[in-house]
Amino acid sequence: MSWDLVIRGGRVVDGTGMPPFSADVAVADGRIARVGRVTETGSEEIDADGCWVTPGFIDVHTHYDVQLDWDPLATPSSWHGVTSVLAGNCGFTLAPAKAEDVEWLAGMLSRVEGMSRAALKEGLRFSGGSFGDYWKRFDGKLGINVGSYVGHCAVRRFVMGDDASERVATPDEIAAMKELVRQSMREGALGFSTSQIDVHVGEDGREVPSNHASAEEVLELASVLAEFGRGAVEIIPRSFSEGYDETDRRLLRDLYRVSGRPVELNILVPNPQHPMGWQATLDFCREAAAEGIRLHPQCTTNHLELHLRLADTFVFDEMPRWRDVLTLPEPERAARLRDPEVRAVMRAEFDDPASRAVSFEWDGLEVEAVRNPAFGDRVGRSVTELAAERGGADPLDTFLDVSLEDELATCWQTRMSDVARQFIAHVVETSVADPLVMPGSSDGGAHLASFTGADYTTRLLTDWVPGTLSLEQAVWRNTQMPASVHGLTDRGVLREGNWADVVVMDPARLKAHRARLADDFPAGTERYVVDAEGYVASVVNGQVVLREGVHSGALPGRVLR
Repeated sequence: MSWDLVIRGGRVVDGTGMPPFSADVAVADGRIARVGRVTETGSEEIDADGCWVTPGFIDVHTHYDVQLDWDPLATPSSWHGVTSVLAGNCGFTLAPAKAEDVEWLAGMLSRVEGMSRAALKEGLRFSGGSFGDYWKRFDGKLGINVGSYVGHCAVRRFVMGDDASERVATPDEIAAMKELVRQSMREGALGFSTSQIDVHVGEDGREVPSNHASAEEVLELASVLAEFGRGAVEIIPRSFSEGYDETDRRLLRDLYRVSGRPVELNILVPNPQHPMGWQATLDFCREAAAEGIRLHPQCTTNHLELHLRLADTFVFDEMPRWRDVLTLPEPERAARLRDPEVRAVMRAEFDDPASRAVSFEWDGLEVEAVRNPAFGDRVGRSVTELAAERGGADPLDTFLDVSLEDELATCWQTRMSDVARQFIAHVVETSVADPLVMPGSSDGGAHLASFTGADYTTRLLTDWVPGTLSLEQAVWRNTQMPASVHGLTDRGVLREGNWADVVVMDPARLKAHRARLADDFPAGTERYVVDAEGYVASVVNGQVVLREGVHSGALPGRVLR
C-alpha cells in the first residue's frame, strides 16, 4: 500500500493541547489517514526529523476577499503557516451586491481598508450578485482555504441604497436585510460581521453603512444565526477602545443571547486616550464568561508599527476636518492642505485626541521612505527633528510641508518609546495567557500601505514559547481554538478523518522578519508584507502548497461553506 503523502519522523503537536509526541502522518484523498507509525511509503514524503508537525493555522481576521482575485495564496498569511483564512470581517464584503453598487462598495473598501483603487480596478473580477455568487468564482482556484462572514455594509446597501449611509432602517428594511443574511447563510457564510467605529469612513467621506444602524437592527440580523445553529458574530462596537461602555456591553451580551453563537471582538491593545481599555475589555469578557456568554477578544503578537502617507491613508479619518480634506481629489487636496486657515482647524482637532482610537505624538512619527531621492536625508528623522531644522517650525506645518514637497508620497512610520514597548509587552503577555483570547489581528489583505500583521502566528511561537505558553497551548491557540469558535469541525486538529491541513516547521530556524514594502500588486501597487523562515512545508487538503516558502503550483484550497 502507498499513501498519497507521508510526513515522517516529526514531533506532532496535534492541536488539542495534549503534549507533543513522535509520530508519522499519512494522508490519503486529501484527509489524514493515520497518525502513528507508518511503515508504507508515500507517493510524496516529507522528512520532518527535528521538526514540529502541527495542524494548519487559521487566520481569523482578514480581508482577503478581494486580493484572492489575483493572489490565490492569500499572502503573506500563508507564508506564516496559515492554511485557512476567514474573510469579510468588520461588516465589509462585496456581496451581496447589486451590479450598480459594486463600484461604491469597492470605493468603501479602498478607503476603509486601505486597498489601492488602481489595484481594485485592474484586479477585481466581481460584477455583482449574491454571497454565493461571489464565492463560487473561487472554486478550484485557491491555494489555501477561505471562509467568509456576510458583511453588514453590503447587506444594508443592497436593501437601502444610498440611504444606507444616511439613516436608521425601517422595520420592513430590517426584515429584507434579515432575509439577505439568511440567504447568505444558506450559501455558506460562516456568520455575520459588523462594526460601528468612527474611523470607518467610505470613499465618499461619509461613515460606512453599518455605523448608521440601530442596536435593534444589529441584533435582528445576528439573530438569523440562531436559525442555523452555526457560525459566529464578529463586531467592533463604537466604544471598543475604552473597554466598552454600558450600552455596548448590553449589546454584546444581547448578541450572544439572540444568536446563540460565539462573538468575536477586536484586539486588546492600549491607546494614549484609554491606556487601560484593553484591561477593561478583558475583565468584561471574563465576567461575561462567568454568565455563560462566549466573547472572544483577540491578542496581537506582531510589531505594532503603523505606516502612512497622505496620498492614501485612512489613519486620520476619525477626525472629521482631516477626513474632509484627505478624501478630496487632487489637486484640491494639496491646495487645501496648504491653506493656513484649514491648517488651523486641523491643528486644533489633532491637539484634542480624546475621541480618537489612533493617535501619536509628533516625536513618535518619522520618515520611513521618500519618493523623490533628493529628500533621502529625511529618512529616519522624526517630525520634531525636521521641525527643529526648519527653525523651530510648528510640527503640524512641518508634517504637511514635508509631505507636500514629496507630492504626498512620503512614507511615515510610528516608533515606540522603550516605556511604551515594555507596556505593550505586558499587555500582550496578559492577553496571550488568557484562554478566552484568540490570537489574531493580521487584517490580511487590508491597510496595505499602513500595516501588516500576518506574522502573528509565527511570533506567538517564537516570542511566547516557552515561558508564557507551552508549545501545545500555543498551537491550540492557532488551530483548534479558532476552528471551534467558527464551527470548522473537520480542521484544526491532526485527527484521522480530518482534512489534511498540516504545517511542518523547523523550530531552530523559525522566524518572522520585519515588515518591508513590496510592489507585487496589480497596477504597480505597493504593500507591506512580512517574510518568514523555518516553514519546511505547508499542506492544504493533502497537497503540498509551499515548500520552504516557495509555491508548488498546487491549488487545492477550498471555499469553507
